[in-house]
Amino acid sequence: MSSIYTSIRKEYPRTWRIWYRMNRRCEKPGPHEKGYIDVIVCEDWSKEESGEMGFINFFDHMGPSEKDLSIDRINPFGDYEPGNCRWVDRIVQNNNTRFHTTPRGKMIHLAIKNGINKRTFYGRCKRGWAMIDAATLPPSSTKYKKRIM
Repeated sequence: MSSIYTSIRKEYPRTWRIWYRMNRRCEKPGPHEKGYIDVIVCEDWSKEESGEMGFINFFDHMGPSEKDLSIDRINPFGDYEPGNCRWVDRIVQNNNTRFHTTPRGKMIHLAIKNGINKRTFYGRCKRGWAMIDAATLPPSSTKYKKRIM
């Protein structure tokens, strides 16, 4: 068993690092580490529960990671387990966060779809606009100084 673990670990070091860091994030974090409080790694993939077999099981379910991809939980409120994990690029992962499930996060996503950048959206909200208007009304084609005069 350990020879299989060693050979896979040596052949796919990036995938092993992702698995190792996934497990470390879900353990109790130290005082200077970022960690997840309410997310766990399933027993089959867990370093604590399954040891080396955890990596072999993870590799069997997920396969090797490609260069620009990282692990992502499909449901950001779910755990690291088969069926809830996938390999994705940075753009997909940044849009699949817990923040994007909040009303404000959904409005920012709508604003970006409508061609309104985040700064414009936040500026409009700060000036008292309703979030739906801030996310859907197109920016004025007239420059600001011309509108004041």
